[in-house]
Amino acid sequence: MATIRFGLVRFSPWRCLVWVLVAWMGGLAAVPAPAAAAPAPTHLALAAPDRAAGLTTIQAFLERKVVHQRLADLGVSPEEIQARLPEMTDEQMHAVASRIEGLQAGGDGIGIVIGLLLVVLIVIIILKLTDTKILVTK
Repeated sequence: MATIRFGLVRFSPWRCLVWVLVAWMGGLAAVPAPAAAAPAPTHLALAAPDRAAGLTTIQAFLERKVVHQRLADLGVSPEEIQARLPEMTDEQMHAVASRIEGLQAGGDGIGIVIGLLLVVLIVIIILKLTDTKILVTK
């Protein structure tokens, strides 16, 4: 690859690109993001949790085979669960339904993948900046 010469200093195109990207990201990181906040509307703050929607969410969750099997392993019968559901308060019902809706079956692995890709990218950039080569031999 061709190098650019300024007096006694030589710059490779990769090194120039890396420094431009570092400066760009530094500039982006230095600018704070605008904050957006507003008071909660009164009708939302005073609204009672919907008991029927919460009950439907909980019952749909309990009907899954995996959940049913895990509860059976813990020694909880479906009759005990159905007997306890009406005893729950509206707030408890809403809290359980909210936690169920927040669950994901296999977890969210995309964050880990993106994090690993960023680490690899940073290592590659550092190796390019230092002109370091890695040789693997037997």
